[in-house]
Amino acid sequence: MNPLTQYIRSQVSSLSEEAVDMLEHAFRIKEKKKGDILLHQGDTCKDLYFLSEGITRSYSIRDGLDITTWFGFKNDFVTAFASFFPKEPSYESIEMLTDGVLYQISYHQLLEIQNQSREIERAINYFSLLYTVQLEKRLFVIQTHSAKEKYKLILQQEPHLIQRIPNKHLASYLGITRETLSRIRSSIN
Repeated sequence: MNPLTQYIRSQVSSLSEEAVDMLEHAFRIKEKKKGDILLHQGDTCKDLYFLSEGITRSYSIRDGLDITTWFGFKNDFVTAFASFFPKEPSYESIEMLTDGVLYQISYHQLLEIQNQSREIERAINYFSLLYTVQLEKRLFVIQTHSAKEKYKLILQQEPHLIQRIPNKHLASYLGITRETLSRIRSSIN
């Protein structure tokens, strides 16, 4: 069993061997290098990835500013959901922040296996729900917390961001400048 199906099985334990086999044959393994672009802003996202190794970053260039919106880590599904499902141009790019190993499936292949298996359809719905919950929590924090509060939450809930993400991307993710991030760190330490 590959890392993708091991992870899916750990979350959806009732998945049959037939469904696991379908998933293993539908996803293609890809090795990517640091700096590789998985999606360019303005293109329509055609693929969903499962990140087996490495770190990705979703970002948008707006008025000349590089704005980080999301990070993907091991065992994350990575795509531009607002482009992938409605088949619209993406407002963000996705890049590899480190070398990595991904499992890739196209939109059409995903629909095909979903239509062939109710188990896979339920698994897709489960992971879509998890993503929706994460997104709602992030939106709540962005709209209701100060920069210092956001940083403290990251320290408590996602310390791997501070340990593994360059400061310029972390500051952008928090919606602050690098200088403000430095001041916040100094005031907390």
